[in-house]
Amino acid sequence: MHLSNPKITRVSAKDIAYTEIKERIIKCSFQPGEPIVEDELANELEISRTPLREALQRLEIEELVERQPNGRLKVASISVQEVKELFLVRSLLEGIIVVEAIDNITENDIKHMSYLVYMIKENSRESNYEDVNHFGSQFHSALYNLSHNRTVIKILYQLNDKISRYRRLAHYVDTRKTSDEHEIILDHIVQKDRHNAEITIKNHILDSMNQAVEAVKRYEDSLQN
Repeated sequence: MHLSNPKITRVSAKDIAYTEIKERIIKCSFQPGEPIVEDELANELEISRTPLREALQRLEIEELVERQPNGRLKVASISVQEVKELFLVRSLLEGIIVVEAIDNITENDIKHMSYLVYMIKENSRESNYEDVNHFGSQFHSALYNLSHNRTVIKILYQLNDKISRYRRLAHYVDTRKTSDEHEIILDHIVQKDRHNAEITIKNHILDSMNQAVEAVKRYEDSLQN
């Protein structure tokens, strides 16, 4: 019997370029406002100009890349105003998410989220910011999936790409406070306390906003010194 080979999914050059550039922007390897030199970037990524431009156009639509008056591109700038707008909208949307998630959560879900809270707390004790952020993101993603609200989820993932960049700028994050907040949120979820779950998760996001605002101010001050 002849067995056909499984289909191999091929990733296009523009998709590779998009993913690579986006990751560098979010991780601040490409600094805010840094010019994008297409020739140099194409050579570095070993792709032609056409797929690179397609990737950059996509990032421009997502507002991670900006076009200057002279037509050249640069990494999107940052501002305190944008921080406040992003985190405020996220806090409201996550309030919706957590209330809807409570209606759908199962015992297995609670066990999984308890594990995530445990990992957040363990890494917080060691001040492992990257791991705290990783498990924190998984905690919020679990809530997104439990809410079944596709519209809100789509908007949140778009917001979170920008928010991640601001969090990367923060040189100091109170990981113990954020770990405690995740535990309190989960306690309210388990108790099916919609009111306090919503309030707590909103305040959790707004606390992160305040840290991000301070990070932007420090970054701006460093450019002036």
